[in-house]
Amino acid sequence: MGTCVLEVVSLNDSARRSTLREPPDLEQVFARYMDSVYHFLYSRLGNREDAEDLTSEVFLKATKQLDSARAEASVAQWLFTVARTVLADHWRRYYRTGIIVELDESRINEIQGASQALEPSSESARLVTEVLDALPPRYRMVLEFRFLRSYTIEETAQAMSLSAGNVKVIQHRALTKAVELAGTRI
Repeated sequence: MGTCVLEVVSLNDSARRSTLREPPDLEQVFARYMDSVYHFLYSRLGNREDAEDLTSEVFLKATKQLDSARAEASVAQWLFTVARTVLADHWRRYYRTGIIVELDESRINEIQGASQALEPSSESARLVTEVLDALPPRYRMVLEFRFLRSYTIEETAQAMSLSAGNVKVIQHRALTKAVELAGTRI
């Protein structure tokens, strides 16, 4: 009987917590997993400041949502799930806002000059006409709908009485053939 009591007393804190279903201690969770979560995020971001910010966001969520019924063993799995979610949210925000570039007078002139350079020349218009004329009729129609009339895949499929998948296949083949034809005419 005495050994049984000694064994219970000698159990470490996390084992006793998991057997008694006490909530995991947040300080211990933080101390135990902070470096691992940080390295996980840093390996996917490559930026120390962002990894630190997201690590703190993960643990802020952990303080609000740490389940008292959660076993100690599943805390790590749960934290990394939270970390993946926070990381996905970060990338969504990053790509939704895009890159912000300050515009000054020199950049505005560069942009205006670039847009004028993008206008098709008579030479390129002639090449496009030659290539389209050399394509089989279905290929030509798909390319005209998609790129000259700016139809979607679905609109093109409806206009040609085809399935969307068939339009995609024809478009791929038409572009391959057009590149081949353009290469011989340049």
